[in-house]
Amino acid sequence: TNLTSITDLLGPVRSLPIENKTTTYALAATDSGQVVSITTGGITLGSGVFSAGQSVSVFNNSASSQTITISGVTMTQAGTGLTGNRTLNAYGLCTILCIASNTYVITGAGVA
Repeated sequence: TNLTSITDLLGPVRSLPIENKTTTYALAATDSGQVVSITTGGITLGSGVFSAGQSVSVFNNSASSQTITISGVTMTQAGTGLTGNRTLNAYGLCTILCIASNTYVITGAGVA
């Protein structure tokens, strides 16, 4: 059988929905499994948003750096051990993975 799309209760299995944001945006639980495309204002990740195993990708769709600001959580940059707020450089793409309650790892191209 030729299938053109595969879905489950949460939506498409082999595609990532893209949410376009044009101002400062606070990540929400509904962003899990999606791509947030931001053009200005940066991203905020607060406490209690995601559960272990959930992730979100962030695309900086601009020529300016965007800040990923954390509040009440720990976020470690993969491969460096650096913690705290991160900068996503112009046209950078990253993934933020929740590994435990309010504990995250960030990785990707353009993360500083």
